[in-house]
Amino acid sequence: MKKTANKGRKGLLRALDANCNRVREGLRVAEDTARFLLDDRSLTVSLKRLRHGVTRAESRLWASLKRRFPARDVAEDQGRGNREKAERLRSSPRVLLTANLKRAQEGLRSLEEFSKALKHPTALDFKRLRYACYRLEERIQD
Repeated sequence: MKKTANKGRKGLLRALDANCNRVREGLRVAEDTARFLLDDRSLTVSLKRLRHGVTRAESRLWASLKRRFPARDVAEDQGRGNREKAERLRSSPRVLLTANLKRAQEGLRSLEEFSKALKHPTALDFKRLRYACYRLEERIQD
């Protein structure tokens, strides 16, 4: 039974690691889109602030877990090599921005849920950040 519990914990840590990366990557692409393609200073600043908030929450999460990189297993990750057609299509800067905000929102939801599974206090931070990301998406739809 202990072996199964350790495997489950390692799986949770892998999910947290992957989603931390996913969120920061999505927010970085969104930020660069706002900065370089849309030339929107206000949106760029908001996205940068959000990304830094994620980095702070991530630092608190991993400071107490101390097992980030040993849990990582890129070579055996079953989610590598996404072949979705939609992944290859980005018809405009707004589509690119929206797709990456969605990516960040999904990752934040996973971070929230997996943090709850570990009874980690950052779950509330990830929830707050997810809603901030929703508000940014609303802002660009206007």
